[in-house]
Amino acid sequence: MDDTKVGTHWGGYNAFFFDISNYVHRGTNNIKVALCNTTRQTLAPAAGDFNFNATLGNVKLFTSPCLPAMKYGYDGFHITSTVTSSSATVNVKTTVPSGATLICTIDDGTYHWTDTKTSNGEEQTFFTTITGNNLHLWGGKPDPHLYTVTLEIYKNNELYHRYERPYGLRYYSYVIDQVVNGQSYTGFLLNGQPYQLRGVCMHDDLVNKANALNDTDYAQEFAIIQELGCNFIRLAHYPHPKEVYDWCDRLGIIVQTEVPCVNKLQSTLPDDYYDHLEIQYQDMVEQHFNHPCICFWGLSNETSTDNKDFGKEKIEGYYDQIREMDSERLIGYVMSHSYANPSAYYNNPHVDWFGCNIYVGWYIDKAKNDPTSQLNTRNTNLITNLRKPFALSEYGCGGTQHCHSDDFKNTTTTGNYGRHDIEYMMWLHEGHIAAIRNFPQLLFTAQWQLFDIAVSSRNEGYTECLDGTTTSTNDELRRLNNKGLVERDHVTKKDPFYLYKAEWNPTPFVHICCKDYTKITDRVLKCYTNDGNSVSLYDGNNNLIETVQVSDHIALFTSRNFTSGVTYKVQGSTTYDTVTFD
Repeated sequence: MDDTKVGTHWGGYNAFFFDISNYVHRGTNNIKVALCNTTRQTLAPAAGDFNFNATLGNVKLFTSPCLPAMKYGYDGFHITSTVTSSSATVNVKTTVPSGATLICTIDDGTYHWTDTKTSNGEEQTFFTTITGNNLHLWGGKPDPHLYTVTLEIYKNNELYHRYERPYGLRYYSYVIDQVVNGQSYTGFLLNGQPYQLRGVCMHDDLVNKANALNDTDYAQEFAIIQELGCNFIRLAHYPHPKEVYDWCDRLGIIVQTEVPCVNKLQSTLPDDYYDHLEIQYQDMVEQHFNHPCICFWGLSNETSTDNKDFGKEKIEGYYDQIREMDSERLIGYVMSHSYANPSAYYNNPHVDWFGCNIYVGWYIDKAKNDPTSQLNTRNTNLITNLRKPFALSEYGCGGTQHCHSDDFKNTTTTGNYGRHDIEYMMWLHEGHIAAIRNFPQLLFTAQWQLFDIAVSSRNEGYTECLDGTTTSTNDELRRLNNKGLVERDHVTKKDPFYLYKAEWNPTPFVHICCKDYTKITDRVLKCYTNDGNSVSLYDGNNNLIETVQVSDHIALFTSRNFTSGVTYKVQGSTTYDTVTFD
């Protein structure tokens, strides 16, 4: 294209298209796609607690006289469905130039349907109703059943394009004080049945790669997610690559995703900021429209405003924009822990759900690890009074696996400071999991976060203490948000990971915590497990030392002195773990 500028796409993280038909010629063409990551006040994210490093993914060149309209995203068509427990009406929509023959197929190996249409240049809709034994719903993690929807485009009897998309049929809702299975129920329903959404937040960030991840990296990520056992992911704070949603479709993991409208929604921002936000919302919905895993669109995260009426107008305007494009999914936004009521934000804008980021024990209520009172307040404000669902969209604390203390409540510097003992992180999540069990009405819960991420503005959690007494500084731990259950290498799992694994993954295991804590005198050994009601400790000669009961997946052995160089074993009903103290 010889340095002729075709156009600019404002907004990273989403796929985009340009029609270059009028800019190419026969012979060799030099086509360049360039990315600029400069932070600016005209484009979200203009602020946020993460590095703004959107990357270029795959660049593809399509050539054809009959390409689908770009508004149908990377799939080339949009699928909508009306689903009940006994039937599903499926609509496949696309637009291609006149004269093309379209063949649409829906298949899952048992059911097969096909239809043919000739395009007149306007939108073409294929539809069918699936009933009886042919209807197999996408049931989340227990049964993420997918049909394959295929669209073939022919012209002059030549196949120009073949688009294929796995698609799940499901229906969902949030109900308040309705009778479900003979009992009053408030909470999320998937396919008409109670389905508590419990999971984590996730950023796209890997050591030495930032968010330039490949298929191998995603496979490694989702192997960890499968081990963890969660059924929900909040993909914060921007739309992630399509490969992430594809994984969630296949594994039955329900998703909330959002655009990078973070921190700022002021009336003083330039008009371009809000014009570009419209493009980002449109791109997000158009590109990811067909993923059954997505049940929740997010409008913003922890934004502040200088004008509540202005904020309400913007939020409701973007809500209406997405609702016009997508009549099914639930649309909401996320508030910071500073707010317990949306009236303090934007004068109660009309949305379907509210997210509440509540960092009890870290930024607020620092002496506590129980968010019950905070959740009760929001339950009254949002569910009881506004009749709207709310989610615990972020919670957690920092933790460094190589920093230990028996007196962690006093040695840990909560918040954005230097020492983040892993024992504090364990203690905080133990309390939060216990509290969350008492709130089935939460729309979803999302621990912040699965993986540590790089944040250039942070300088915290850099203290190491392996023996509980001697401290040192590790500069490699700086510039991180270290609230992850797994380190930024996406390999090294912190001890709290195994607490959540015990809560969510039924596969039996035993995990001995703090194996790198070098203290061996007057040492309390803690384990996380889901393998039986009791666990037993054995010495290096397989002699029984002690058997203790397991409570809420936690086992604590009596304080004792251990011997250096000896391998100790903790045995559950069917599995065990070992530790050797050096």
